[in-house]
Amino acid sequence: MQRIGMLTESEREEIKIYLEGVVLGKMRDRVIRAIEVNSRYRHQPKMRIEVGKSYRDLEPGAPYEEVVAIFESESFLVCTKERGAGTGLPYYFVREDVRRVET
Repeated sequence: MQRIGMLTESEREEIKIYLEGVVLGKMRDRVIRAIEVNSRYRHQPKMRIEVGKSYRDLEPGAPYEEVVAIFESESFLVCTKERGAGTGLPYYFVREDVRRVET
């Protein structure tokens, strides 16, 4: 089975289907390795979010978590095991705040 980043193809597809049901929108097929975010809100510093790396404060007060996948829809959806990867809501980053996308 082919791996895409941290996930197998089938694991990534399962998360994609889950997200489409949760956000009621289609996910784009491109595989995103990282995004650079420059939030218009002052509470969040500029950050580079990469699959396979762990971060604290993906939103204010969020715990230290490892990013397992990033999907693109109307916004960018950052998934961790606890948020978005089959359970809960992912972390959302609006298109206007994402300055760079790495595939």
